[in-house]
Amino acid sequence: MKIRIATLFLTILCLALTASAGTIFSEGPIDGNDNGFFVTGPNYGNIGGSYQDISNGFVAATSGTPGNLEWGEWSVGAPTSFSYELGSAAFGTDLGSGTVTQNAGNSTFLFTNTYGYGIYDVKVGITSAAMTAGDTYWLSISNATDAGNDGTQAWDIPNGGSGGPATCNFRQSGTNYGNCGLGGEDFTLTSGTGTTPEPSSILLFGSGILGLAGVLRRKLTR
Repeated sequence: MKIRIATLFLTILCLALTASAGTIFSEGPIDGNDNGFFVTGPNYGNIGGSYQDISNGFVAATSGTPGNLEWGEWSVGAPTSFSYELGSAAFGTDLGSGTVTQNAGNSTFLFTNTYGYGIYDVKVGITSAAMTAGDTYWLSISNATDAGNDGTQAWDIPNGGSGGPATCNFRQSGTNYGNCGLGGEDFTLTSGTGTTPEPSSILLFGSGILGLAGVLRRKLTR
């Protein structure tokens, strides 16, 4: 009976781990060679440019509360921070917003593309209210900076991106100028407090627990 109870508990634990995180929306994977929209901070104005923010509309595939954001970033220098906004309209903040510090632990360098930009896989924790499957939301990325403060960051557009329910919007100096002309910037939103476990890892973990339970059962029945 004790072994049966332990086995049941461990099985429930496996299911809980499996359900602890889920993909709410995914547009990708990271391409890095096709195109990207500049996402520049105020420092870009110091070198003769006009900084801009990008907002991308999407339809939630499943219900959940986003706790993790992954996106593809182009950057000449090592990225240091960016700001995000989540809302029910372009550049909306009714679901959440914040500024995230970037480092080697959450912004992985992948390669340098033919344009001279370093391509980074950015995975960070965020704060957001719950989303409902089938509803339209907007993710905005702004104020992206790097170690050189040179304003050379961009949001990756993977080849064949769907663009969500609409093409993206761009904002400069606080004014939304509307349609960017393209869409489908690369990003993934997942729920939970950590990254979604890979199916192979879940199966391996589950089989290991079942094997351990079998060993214990044999020992106690001898």
